[in-house]
Amino acid sequence: MSLETIETMIKDALADERSTGRLANALRARAASHGHSPGEPEVAGAVNFVREYVEHVPAYLRDGLEAAGMVGRETEMSEVLREATEYWLTELDIIPDRLGLLGILDDAYYSLTLMQSVSDRYEEQSGRPLFSRNLKAANASIRNLIGEPAASQIDMYVGTRLNADPMTQMVHALTAMSAHRGAFPIPAGDAIWGDRTTEEIVKARLGRLGLA
Repeated sequence: MSLETIETMIKDALADERSTGRLANALRARAASHGHSPGEPEVAGAVNFVREYVEHVPAYLRDGLEAAGMVGRETEMSEVLREATEYWLTELDIIPDRLGLLGILDDAYYSLTLMQSVSDRYEEQSGRPLFSRNLKAANASIRNLIGEPAASQIDMYVGTRLNADPMTQMVHALTAMSAHRGAFPIPAGDAIWGDRTTEEIVKARLGRLGLA
C-alpha cells in the first residue's frame, strides 16, 4: 500500500469527522463512562490528538524509508513498512473505515504498535531504538479508546505479524547493518509533536477525559 493511499484515507476520515463529529461523540461517551464531563475545548483537544496520532503513520513510514536509504537497507525497511500498512486494506477490518476518523483508529493503532514493537526489538539487539519517538504511551491511550475485545484482537494480529519469519529476518538484517556500519540513523525530530515527550502530549490532551 502506498503512503499516498494512507494519506488519502486520513484526509477523507478528517473530512468525515468535520461533518459528523463521530469521534468527538465517542470521546464524550468514553469520558462519561470514566466519570468525567469534559468541556468542548477538552473534546476538541482530544480529537486533535487522535488526528495527530493517525498522521504519525505516514510520517513514521517516510522517516523509516529515509533512514534505511542512508545505509542501503531500503529493501528490508520496505518489507517492514509493507507489514505495517497491510491492515489498512484488510477485509477483516475490526472498526469499519466508513466511520471516518473513528473508523481508522484500529488501522493506525495496528501500524504504530507494530512499528514500536519493531523499534523495541531492534533496541534489544542493537542497544538503541529504531525510532527516537517512543509511542507506547500514545498507543496505550488509543488502545483504551478502542476498547475490548477489539484492542486484544488487534494486539494478537500485531504479534502474529511481528513474529513471522519475514519480519524477524528484516529486523535481523537492519541490526546486522547497524553492527557493521555503526548506529542506524534514527530521525531525531518529530514534525507533529515537536520536542515534547509522548507522555506529556497524552496527559495534556487526554487527561481530563480519563483516557491518559
